[in-house]
Amino acid sequence: MNDATNLEQLSGQHDTTADADAGEKETTMKYAKGLANSALIGLTILAGTHSAAAAYPDRPVKIIVAYGAGSGADTVARILGDQLAVKLKQSIVIDNMPGAGGELGTVAAASAAPDGYTLLFAPTTLTVSPHMDVKPKYDATKDFAPIMRVATLPMLLVSGTKAPFSTWEGLLKEAEQHPDALNYATSGKGSPSHLEAAMLAKLKGIQIRDVPYRTGSQALTDVISGEVSFYFPVLPAAAQQVQKGRLNALAVGTRERSSVLPNVPTLAELLGKPDYEATVWYGLLAPAGTPSSIIKALAEATATVLSMPETRQKIVGSGSEVSPMDTAEFTAFIAAEDKKWGDLVRELNLQK
Repeated sequence: MNDATNLEQLSGQHDTTADADAGEKETTMKYAKGLANSALIGLTILAGTHSAAAAYPDRPVKIIVAYGAGSGADTVARILGDQLAVKLKQSIVIDNMPGAGGELGTVAAASAAPDGYTLLFAPTTLTVSPHMDVKPKYDATKDFAPIMRVATLPMLLVSGTKAPFSTWEGLLKEAEQHPDALNYATSGKGSPSHLEAAMLAKLKGIQIRDVPYRTGSQALTDVISGEVSFYFPVLPAAAQQVQKGRLNALAVGTRERSSVLPNVPTLAELLGKPDYEATVWYGLLAPAGTPSSIIKALAEATATVLSMPETRQKIVGSGSEVSPMDTAEFTAFIAAEDKKWGDLVRELNLQK
C-alpha cells in the first residue's frame, strides 16, 4: 500500500471520527437543552402553584352547614365566618343545607371540588351518622381533610325533681336496685343525648331504657313533669331550668366545672377519668384532596380568629366554649370519635 493510499485511509478515518464527535456533541447539547427546558417548565409550574396558594382565596368561600339556620352549628359557623372574612379579606358565605339528619349537606361537601372554596362546618354527628346506615353515604375519616376544631357545647345530665334521685350517685343506686326500670329522654336515636347516656351506662354497667323524642323541648318538659327519669341535653338548653329549681343538675360534661353552674361536678371527676368529656363539638373541614397549603392557610387564619377576644366572647355568649384543636390533633380526634361512636352504634344495633 503506497503512501497516498495510507494518507487517504487515514484521512477517511479522521473524517469519520470527527463526524462521530460532532454528532455526540450535538446530542449532548440537545440533551442539556432538554433538561434546561424541563427545569424551566418545572419552575414555571412551581411558581404557578405558589402564586395560586399565595393568592388564596381570590373569590368567596362557601361553608356548608348541614343543619338549619339558628342551630348550634349554624350559630358558631356564622360567628367564625364573619371573622374569617375579615382575616382572609374575602367573603364567607354560610350555606345551610339541612336534611336527612345532616347527611345531605355533609355529602354535598364531601363531593365538592377540593380547591378550598367549599368547606364544611360540622358537629359531632359527622362521626355518628355514617355508622347509622347499613350503606354509609360518606366516611368521616377518608372523605374530609380536617382543618381545626373550633368549639364545644357542654352537655348537662339532669333529672326532674320528681325523680327518686337528685345526684349522680343516686342515679347509679337507683339503676342497681331497679335494673332496666330506669328510663331517660333522648332527642332521637343516635343523637348526642342518646349516645352519651348509653356510653355512661356502658362504662358503669347499668341498664337504662331510652325514650326518644322529636324535639329537645318536648324531652325537657317530660323530665320536669316526671314522665321520664333523666335527660342529657346540651347545657344552655337546661341551665335556666336548673337555676329555677325545676331540674336537678347531676353532672356537667366538660373537663372543668362550668362557670354557669360552678357547684355541679364534672363527669371527669365522678368517673375518675380526667380526660372524659361529654360535649357536642364543632369543627371546620375541607373535602379530601384539598392542597395542604390551603389547609394550612385556613388553619392559621382560624387559629388567629379564635384567639381574638371578640370572637371568643361571641362564641361563649352563644353557649359554646372555644376549644381549638390544630389540624393534626383534630385529625386524630375525628379518627378516635369515629371509632368510639361506630363501635357503640353497632353494639346498640342502631343501624338501619
